[in-house]
Amino acid sequence: MLEYKLYVNRENDEKETVKYTDLLESLKEKHGINYERIYIEQLTGTDKEELIESIRLISRKNGIGVVSKGGGALPVSRNKKISKNGILIQTEDKRPRNVYPHEVNKKRIDIISHLESMIKADDVSHVTDQESISEQDISHMISTFPELIEEGLVFMDTEVETSGGRIDAVFISKDEEHLLIEIEIEARDNAIGQVQRFVTYSEKFGITRDRIRLGIVCAKISESRLNACKGAGVEVYTLSLEKKA
Repeated sequence: MLEYKLYVNRENDEKETVKYTDLLESLKEKHGINYERIYIEQLTGTDKEELIESIRLISRKNGIGVVSKGGGALPVSRNKKISKNGILIQTEDKRPRNVYPHEVNKKRIDIISHLESMIKADDVSHVTDQESISEQDISHMISTFPELIEEGLVFMDTEVETSGGRIDAVFISKDEEHLLIEIEIEARDNAIGQVQRFVTYSEKFGITRDRIRLGIVCAKISESRLNACKGAGVEVYTLSLEKKA
């Protein structure tokens, strides 16, 4: 279930805050999507840290820009402070899904344009304001069509928890090997370290280490990181896809 959290500052332009609220009310009336308005000044220090971390997590997963660089206010400043200009967090089943405003492919997506697109849509599940594919898209794609990775591969599960971290997707090969996948928009150095910690899957499920393969599925990866993956024994699969609608 989609919901929204609108973070505003009492010092904000009241007309802008009213505009956000009016649009959220219209969205609620048309599509039954609830929202909550929260004043940034009332947040505790811990609340602010959690909000910033949530925004950064969304940024990494969706491959979007959320840090201001002088070209218009974004949710987080360079010195890690929350913007006073209004932040909209979109959640799905209580989990952060997207944040507005943000930048993607040098294009700014603001709160008003996003909400207006949602209101106009007959089916909000078809609304996209990003020109790039998301981790959620990749997860759905490879779980539905595991043959995109390898012939004979069978999808088993997503978001499998282990002591080494959450595995985005698990597959079984035709040779009965367990392929543990980390999904990234752009594979970075931390992705290699993360996927290497998935070996704890062996302990949890009683699978011998020689029956486990580690892999990354991403939209892009640099040559240097690709070489690092090869050296670490981590398989890499890239999807050259662009979302059109």
